[in-house]
Amino acid sequence: MRARVRRGFTLIELLVVIAIIAVLIALLLPAVQAAREAARRSQCTNNMKQIGLGLHNYHSTYDTFPWTSGNTAALFPDPNNKQEYANWSALALMLPNMEQTAIYNSINFNWGLYAFQNGTDVLQSTAIYSVVNSFLCPSDKGRGRNNYRASNGTNYDWHSRNSGSGALIRTATTGINDRGVAGITDGTSNTIAFLERNRGDGDNAKYTPGDVISGVGIAGFPKFVLQTPEDQAYLVNTAIPTCNSSTNGTYDFGGWTWAGGEYTNAVINFVLTPNHKSKDCSPWGGVGTGYGFFTARSWHPGGVNALMADGSVRFIKDSVSPVTWYSLATAVGGEVLSADSY
Repeated sequence: MRARVRRGFTLIELLVVIAIIAVLIALLLPAVQAAREAARRSQCTNNMKQIGLGLHNYHSTYDTFPWTSGNTAALFPDPNNKQEYANWSALALMLPNMEQTAIYNSINFNWGLYAFQNGTDVLQSTAIYSVVNSFLCPSDKGRGRNNYRASNGTNYDWHSRNSGSGALIRTATTGINDRGVAGITDGTSNTIAFLERNRGDGDNAKYTPGDVISGVGIAGFPKFVLQTPEDQAYLVNTAIPTCNSSTNGTYDFGGWTWAGGEYTNAVINFVLTPNHKSKDCSPWGGVGTGYGFFTARSWHPGGVNALMADGSVRFIKDSVSPVTWYSLATAVGGEVLSADSY
C-alpha cells in the first residue's frame, strides 16, 4: 500500500501570499491613518466649541469678552517689577466658565506670572503646570499645554490698534477698555476669536512649525497693522526674506502654558496665512514674545480650526487669500465676506 504524500505550501506560494498581505496593508494603512486623524480633528473641533461656550458664558456674566492681555502685571515678590509679558490670558480668565474653578482658585490675580519654560514661578506654579485637556489638540504631539490662542487681529505687536483689532483686545490699547458682541460690527460669524497653533517641540537643534526664530531684524513695519499696503510691501519684500534667511536660534516651547497672555503662550496674530511656508520669526530676543510672526498652524491636513466670535467652529483652508484672512481677523473693518471665500 502506498503512503499518502502530504503536500504543503511551496516557497513561491508563501511569498505570493506575503506579497498580497503587504499590498493590502499598504492600501489600508492610509485609510486607517486618515480615520484616526479625522477622529483627532473632531476632538480638536469639540475642544474649540468648549472654549466657545466658555467665551459666551464669560460674556453673559460680564457683558464683554475677556482681554487678550492686560497692560502690565507685577511679578512676585516685587510689586514694582511690572511686565507686559506677565499678564494672564483670556483662557485663564475663562476657567470658571469652563468648569475649571479649582484651577482658577489656585491663581493669585493680585500678581502676574512668569510663564516660560526656563524659570519657575513660585507663586503661580500650580496653575501654570496644570493640564486642561480642552486646551490640547490630540493631533499635536509637541510639548506644552496649549494649542488654542486668542486672536489679536492683524496687529504685528501685542498692542490692539483699533483698525487691526479682533474680537478680543488688549485693554486700553484700542482707545476702549473692552469689547463685547455689540462692538464687533463686522458680525460675530465673520470674526475669528481663537485659532490653533502648534506647540513647540522643545528641540533647539531643528526648526519645526510652532517654533519661533528670535531676535530677527524685522521690526520695520510702517503701520504695524498687516492689511495696510505699506505693511504688506514690507512683509513681502523685506520681513519674509529676512526671516527665512536668519541663522538665529529658536524658541522651541510655544504653548508652554495656557495661562500666559502673550504670543509665546496664548495669543496669536494674522501676519501670515494658515500653515504658511515661511518660518515664524520675532524681533524680540530670547523667548520671542513681544511681536512677530505667530502664525495659525496645525497638523490637520489642509488648514486650521478657527473659533468664530459667535461660538461656531470653522475649518479655514491653507489656500485662503490674505485679503480674506485679514478680513476674518478684524472686528471693525467693514468687509463683506461670503462663506465660500475660505
